[in-house]
Amino acid sequence: MKLSKDSILKAVGGLLIAAIFIELGIWQLHRAQDSKKLGQVKVSKVVAKLDSLEAAGQNMTPKAANRMVEVNGKYLESYIARNQKISYGSSAKQLTLEVRLLKVAGGRGILIVRGVSGISTQTIPDKVKVIGRLYPRQSADFAEPKSGELSRIDPGLVAGVGNLNLYDGYVIAQVETNAFGQKISAERIPAALQISKVAGYYWQHLIYVFIWWLLALLALSAPFYNRLRDKVGI
Repeated sequence: MKLSKDSILKAVGGLLIAAIFIELGIWQLHRAQDSKKLGQVKVSKVVAKLDSLEAAGQNMTPKAANRMVEVNGKYLESYIARNQKISYGSSAKQLTLEVRLLKVAGGRGILIVRGVSGISTQTIPDKVKVIGRLYPRQSADFAEPKSGELSRIDPGLVAGVGNLNLYDGYVIAQVETNAFGQKISAERIPAALQISKVAGYYWQHLIYVFIWWLLALLALSAPFYNRLRDKVGI
């Protein structure tokens, strides 16, 4: 039995539409898998030496992001970073933060977020030990660039200061101690895990997978339905 040109075109069109629906279902399936993986992210609670996780002058590795780190050095410069959105549990606040450039042995340096910026800058002349969480650099500006201020927390904005070889990213300090082991006070901010988000939820993506693949099945069965309808005279 020869198929008419019209039937062939309908069959090819149905296959193309079905292929699109199948690809959309596969895309949603991958997003469901990504969403599930993000919900299972576990970060080591062990405090590691900064230089054991990443090297100065190189891009941060995935294993270094979100890790609790320890670094020793001396503060060189102090900056403020405005309009920083900080999460406090289920709520969030927009704050101005105090950020300092810490000089580390070997001509290296890293940005440290000490906490909420105060009215006056605290003098810390001696060497300090900082324990905090390591984050990737910020890529978007939160404020207009001004002297003594950072539009975003990014070591690229202080490149050249002190001729330091800078670590990628920054640390939100949770504890600072001086050379005598005494804690240095500051209005600390939470250092929550920073995880890339996938829009939607796991089961939501699976429902979309079912819908797209059902539409693909309907697209494939449409030509047969039409032939059956013509045959029985519906």
